[in-house]
Amino acid sequence: MKELLSLIFAFKFKELFFAPTENGLIKFFRYAFVGGIAFVVDFVTYTLVCQAGTSWQITALATTAGFVTGIITNFILSKKFVFQEKSNAKSGYGEFIGYVLIGLVGFGLNMLLMYLATEMLSMNRYAAKIVVAIIVLVYNYLARKIILYTPKGKTEG
Repeated sequence: MKELLSLIFAFKFKELFFAPTENGLIKFFRYAFVGGIAFVVDFVTYTLVCQAGTSWQITALATTAGFVTGIITNFILSKKFVFQEKSNAKSGYGEFIGYVLIGLVGFGLNMLLMYLATEMLSMNRYAAKIVVAIIVLVYNYLARKIILYTPKGKTEG
């Protein structure tokens, strides 16, 4: 935590975002930052599609469209800023497929939580989108870090 805070408060953005690091908090900070950008892409897409109507089907379509644009953005930016190490996949294609598969589980979690929040708890769908995005962000980071980017034989500690 000390290293992360010192980089932030010293405005050492080059080190904070670009320097190789094994510091898990810095990596999560970068992932949250990248996730924030991907979320904006997702949310803008979601909002644009939601203009077509208010039914659950439109919300589901909007969530899907947002997911697709968001995961592509997240993968590209995560490779640049977060997961710079070699993945456990045998190829770049395999890495992307693994990334997407983990994302699909996150998408299922997203859809389930969106349904529960909007239909069962009667939350505003935009507020629900923000809350659900935070939950899914944590899941996605941990799953990708552990499954794709932790060297085999090494456990996260």
